[in-house]
Amino acid sequence: MKIVPNSSSRLVTIALSFGLFIQFSSNLALADQKRKVGSNQTSNSLSAIDPTIYASPTKSMQTLLSDLVAADTTNPPGNEARAVAVGAARLKEAGIDYKIIEFAPGRQNLVARLKKNSGDGREQPLLLLAHIDVVSADKQPWSTPPHQLTQKGEYLYGRGLADDLGSAGTALETLILLKKTNAKLKRDVILAWTGDEEAGGAGIKFLLKHHRSLIDAGVALNEGDFIRLDEYGKPLFAGMQVAEKVYQDFELITKGQTGHASIPVTDNAIYRLSKALDRVGQFQFPRRLIPVTRAYFTERAKIEQAPLSDAMKQLSESTGQEVGKNSGFPPDALKVVETNPHLAALLRTTCVATQFNSGTNPNALPAEARANINCRILPDEKIQSVKEQLEKVIDDPQVEVQLAGKFGHGPASPLTGDTPEVIRKVIHEVFADIPIIPSMSTGATDSRYLRAAGIPAYGINPVPLAEEDARRFHGIDERLPKSSLKRGIEFFHRLVLALAGAPNQSLAETTNTSTNNSN
Repeated sequence: MKIVPNSSSRLVTIALSFGLFIQFSSNLALADQKRKVGSNQTSNSLSAIDPTIYASPTKSMQTLLSDLVAADTTNPPGNEARAVAVGAARLKEAGIDYKIIEFAPGRQNLVARLKKNSGDGREQPLLLLAHIDVVSADKQPWSTPPHQLTQKGEYLYGRGLADDLGSAGTALETLILLKKTNAKLKRDVILAWTGDEEAGGAGIKFLLKHHRSLIDAGVALNEGDFIRLDEYGKPLFAGMQVAEKVYQDFELITKGQTGHASIPVTDNAIYRLSKALDRVGQFQFPRRLIPVTRAYFTERAKIEQAPLSDAMKQLSESTGQEVGKNSGFPPDALKVVETNPHLAALLRTTCVATQFNSGTNPNALPAEARANINCRILPDEKIQSVKEQLEKVIDDPQVEVQLAGKFGHGPASPLTGDTPEVIRKVIHEVFADIPIIPSMSTGATDSRYLRAAGIPAYGINPVPLAEEDARRFHGIDERLPKSSLKRGIEFFHRLVLALAGAPNQSLAETTNTSTNNSN
């Protein structure tokens, strides 16, 4: 372990990342009924903030994103130290203390903290989390250089902009803005840029294992969902990720009699494993609604068009428990919803074969055959119970089912309470009366480690995106709408103030301070 502090030795850390999200269909309509959400966390009217204070951070952020994209933190190997150097320079310039924590050679996390300066001191810190490693762009035919920020029309292109450098840049610019405006904070605000989210989360796991005292917090904001725009840039709805399916691989192993392929035998490892895989492929885990998916279908039904809207409403009002021959779901509604594979995956634990390996030579009988089964498990189910179900379905004692690694998992964050209520309130203040839809990711982010450690995490990317932008995650020509930079900073700054700002803070005074300090 190697810790490299700057001139100040006092500082704390936190980690997080960004990853996958639930895809939504494109035939969305705005909700008809106005929603009003209150909160007791702050008495401030955020509308008092002068929006002109966001011009300078927006300009700085584009420069920051250019440097981060050029740092090329493709994982593997990561090389997150390059991005950390960029962020550390910005923090030093702003007069914010930071720490650099190395979790592997050339791989670093960056952590900074603004101390609370108001209130009674009982509020636990707020964590602003983002990962700075990106996936590879090799063998992808980009129309622009992937590791060079390029503007084409109204969009900025570059690997990692949407996943997750945009979030990282927004969080850093928000922290600097809080510092420049001398914001009164009732709780510490911690920024963490972490590495290796795209390959298992070594960065955040290192912090949790070796620096837990530095990252204890009351709540975290991370990736996981986002503000969805229509094709004209108008906000449609906001996704708020509160849960993730549990990622778990299982390895199926069979043994067989070896020998020359010219003399076949009945005990063939490949045939035995193939039969087991066929049984797994024909099996489906029972459908079941959990609180977050019931809430998701309830809210999603209000913005969809028939027949999908009607089907979602019926599902949300059903018993939501499939037991034996009693499905617990309206069959006609299921037919409509399950035509969309993404929606179907929300209703149950899923397991699917992803790899098969056997044999050493074309003319030799295999001694062994192995296959990988990738499962995405509902967050309130046990991994062991899924293993036992697979063994029951395969029904062959000569097929061994083994756990293949531990990917980590945590419980869902609360759907109700101060934090989700504040998030809803700020979204409505910034983006008007758009629906807010709780979501469960079918994929994984580093929030699972925070939740397992007892830190509730809420996934909402501050930079608004359209469906077409979201489709480019991990793909060709990843991009962000340039206009979303300012909107993202404004939204995130207001959200952090609502969650961490002192109730008696004068936002008008804060705005004046910012204006007087601007260059």
